[in-house]
Amino acid sequence: MILKRKYFIVVCFFLAYGCFNGTPKKSSAEIKPQPEAQVKSVAVEFSIQGMSCTGCEQTIQSGISGIKGVKQVKANYKTGRAYVEFVPDLADTSRMKEVITSSGYVVARIKSIPMDSLRSKL
Repeated sequence: MILKRKYFIVVCFFLAYGCFNGTPKKSSAEIKPQPEAQVKSVAVEFSIQGMSCTGCEQTIQSGISGIKGVKQVKANYKTGRAYVEFVPDLADTSRMKEVITSSGYVVARIKSIPMDSLRSKL
């Protein structure tokens, strides 16, 4: 019984110390995200063969959006296209193609498109 009480006291001490160790916490106002204007992104269009339903769209979108540096992705099975906005320093089209082909689809073509065109597709 005494051993359990000592163990409980030690655990409480470490929890309290971890929560209130005197270092000031940063408020969300102090954390400054990197401005979007400084991060240059590009847009590409993938021509994809083998998509036949909205489930195919979801597979493509979730696979590509899981790549670090991808900002937006929209797939359309009716047109057989996927539109991606990404930061080229963090992501590349070869990795995206790899994700698409590993999901069982065929990438017929990858084409760079203007950002204005991408906005109308999303």
